[in-house]
Parts: sequence; C-alpha cells; structure tokens
Amino acid sequence: MFQVKDNYIPMINKALSSDRQLLLGQKIHHYFFISALVTLFTLGCMWGAINLLLIGLDENFHGIDYSWVLAHGHAMVFGFVGLFIMGFSYRSLPYFKKTTLWNPCLALSTLPLMITGILLQAFAHVIAPRQPYLSLGIFAGFLQIVAVSIFIVVIWQTLHNATSRGKRDGFAFSALMWFLIAAILNPIIFWLFESTTSQKEFLFNVSSFNIPYRDIQTLGIAVMMILGVSMHILPRAYGLRNPSDNWKKFLLWGMNGAILFGVISFTAGMTTGVHWWHAANGISYIIILVAAIGTPIQFRLFRPVSSNYNDRSLKFIWAAYVWFIVAGVLLVFGPYYMFGIYLPMTGGDNPFSHAYFGAYRHALTVGFIMMMIVAISSKVVPSFAGVDIRKTNSLWVVFILLNLGNTWRITSQISTDFYPEAFQFIGFSGFIELTALGLWGCELIRNIQTGKRIQE
Repeated sequence: MFQVKDNYIPMINKALSSDRQLLLGQKIHHYFFISALVTLFTLGCMWGAINLLLIGLDENFHGIDYSWVLAHGHAMVFGFVGLFIMGFSYRSLPYFKKTTLWNPCLALSTLPLMITGILLQAFAHVIAPRQPYLSLGIFAGFLQIVAVSIFIVVIWQTLHNATSRGKRDGFAFSALMWFLIAAILNPIIFWLFESTTSQKEFLFNVSSFNIPYRDIQTLGIAVMMILGVSMHILPRAYGLRNPSDNWKKFLLWGMNGAILFGVISFTAGMTTGVHWWHAANGISYIIILVAAIGTPIQFRLFRPVSSNYNDRSLKFIWAAYVWFIVAGVLLVFGPYYMFGIYLPMTGGDNPFSHAYFGAYRHALTVGFIMMMIVAISSKVVPSFAGVDIRKTNSLWVVFILLNLGNTWRITSQISTDFYPEAFQFIGFSGFIELTALGLWGCELIRNIQTGKRIQE
C-alpha cells in the first residue's frame, strides 16, 4: 500500500508543476506590461519629453547629445513596444490558437534578459566615449539577441503545438523575423554610431543607417505585428468586416516587400551616392500609403458599429488608423516637401529636413503604434482579468490628451523649419503625451490588480 502511495508522489508533483506552469502562462503578460510601463516612464517617454524640452529651449534639434536620442529611441522600441509585443504574444497567441504557452518559465526568462540589455546599452550610450562603453554596448546587444531568439522559439513552438492554424500566422512570423533581424543588427548599429573617430564619419553613419534601422524596428516589428493582430481581433471583437484574402496577401507581401526594398534602396543611395536609389525608394512609400488607406476601408472601420461592440478601445483604433494614413501621406509627400518647399524657402543646400522626417516618425510611432497599444491593452487586459469592460474608465481624457499632444508635436515640429518661434511650443507636447500615458498606465495597473482580487 505504501508503495502505491509513493508511486503517486511524482505524479502529484508533476501535476502541481503543470498547474503552476499553466498559471504562469495566464498571467505572464502582467510582468511584461508593467516592465514596459516602467521603461516608458523612465528611459522612454519621460526621457524623450525632457530631450524635447531641451531642444525647445535651445531652439536646435542638435542641441542635445545624440547618444541620448539613440538611447531613448532604443528604449522606446525594444523596451516599451518590444516588451508589450512579447507580453501580448505570450498571452494572446495561445488564447487565439486554443492552446497553452509552451514552456512559460523559459518565456519569462526573456524579461530579465531584455531589461538588462536595454539598461546596459542605455548606460553605454550615456558614458560614450568613456570605456568600457563599446564592449558594454555590444554585450548588451548580445543579451537582447538571446532574449529575442528565445522569444521566437517559444512562440514558434506554441503555434506549432496549436490545433488551430491560419493564414494570419504570416504576419506574426514576419514580425518575429524582423524582430530577430533588428536584434542582430543592434550591436552593429551601436558600434557604427558610437565608435566613430570624427564628426564627418559619425554624420555619414547616422544619415546612412539610422533611418533604415528604425524602419526595421517600427515598420517591420511593430506595424507588421499590429496588422496581424488587427486581422484577427477587429472582425471578431468589434464586428467589423473581414478583409478579403487578396487584400491580406497584398498587405503581407506588399508591406514586407516595401520594408525590405526601402531598407536596401535607402542604404544603397546613401552609401553609393547614386540618387536613383532614392527615387526608387518612393515605390515603398506608395505601397505603405496604399496599405494605410486600404486597410481601414477593408475593415469598414469608420462605419457605425453595434452598441454591443462599441467599447472604450474602439475610438483609439479609429484614431490609430487615421494617424497611419497621416504618416503615409507625410512619407509620400516628403520628397516634394524637401525639394519643393524646404530648400527654396530656407535657402539651404541639404535636401533633408530633420523636423519633417521626425514629424512623420512621430505620426507613425505615437499616432499609430502607441495608439494601437493603448487600444488593444484597454480591450484585452480587462477581458483576461475577468473585469467587465463596460464598468472601466472610458479613457476619454487619455484619448484627447494623446491626440492633442501628437498633433501639437507634429505641427510645431514642422513649423520650426520656417518659424524658429515654434521651438517655444514644441517642448510642451511631450509632457502632454506623458500625462496621457500616465493616466492610461494607472488604469492598466488598476485592471490588473482588480483581476488578481477577482481570481483570488
């Protein structure tokens, strides 16, 4: 009899371990979301707002150390957007595919790796060129490569084990591949930007490689993942029209092709001096604009929806896709602005406006990517926590402030090309956005805490 009981002990321990693994898989997104918020209010949006204020006071976009800009940008993309994508993927993809997360403990290990890598790299940017900045920055990049590689393995294995598979997996796999490419390029980019020995070499490296690298991060990782999530969630959660198969194919192959061609053509144009590469780059701009305009049309996004589907998150999705269109228009209009407006009116000899391109980038990152993160998190976090979304905060103040801050930033930033007085206003936009995101972050944590109390 005692032998029989002893045989059950390993089985009981295995069952308890399995239950703990399942519970970890169901709440793993909490750790990533909260870490993303901490990043946002330190190295991310907070640091960006301070940088922008200093730029406004100095009335010069080059008035701060560019290493600060690089550290802030990387923290926003990998630290905020990246951690949100990882947390959302770990929790939602198994849910959508009717399976469980493969190896939750291994999945959780990516969080300290990412955080350590981001912190070390930010520190390396700040202390550059003082040693050991270079080895520290490259080591930090290696930690992030390991984290992203583990993330991809976990998601790949989770989807492989799923009984429900679909064509939409192409968007997720594309985003994962761009994530891995960005992680691999990260230590190389750090070395290119921080190891230069002259101002001329630094300007060449930044002007040649920063834009394509940021395109990989923003368009490849974030936009491709958002489009994939939209294909899955918007028809089901909001009763919107399911886009046609032909449109999905165009969106998948067209956007990936546009990103890849844009990266290659821009880099080739800058490194070879052959301007035809820049002209050809316009093809990728047009494809992105067509995708931005066509996707909400395919969803019939702006038509009235049933009251059963109209919750607090829908207004953010409407705004996000409007900003996606604005970003696409700014991108396509960019060459005409540079040569037809900026150069004649300023009398300069460099056909590149840092202010204009920064405005496009902000329309994409805050207007589309950030707005969609707020929208989806406002929808799924209460749902996973067992909280009735109809009883949660409407987030109207967040919505108004976030759109106000983004509009203020874009219009004032472009205005600085012609009116230096606009610098006096640009610095405040960052703190308007920071206030909006602070209110949203508090609401997000409140829903997580409420869910824990309900589940207890």
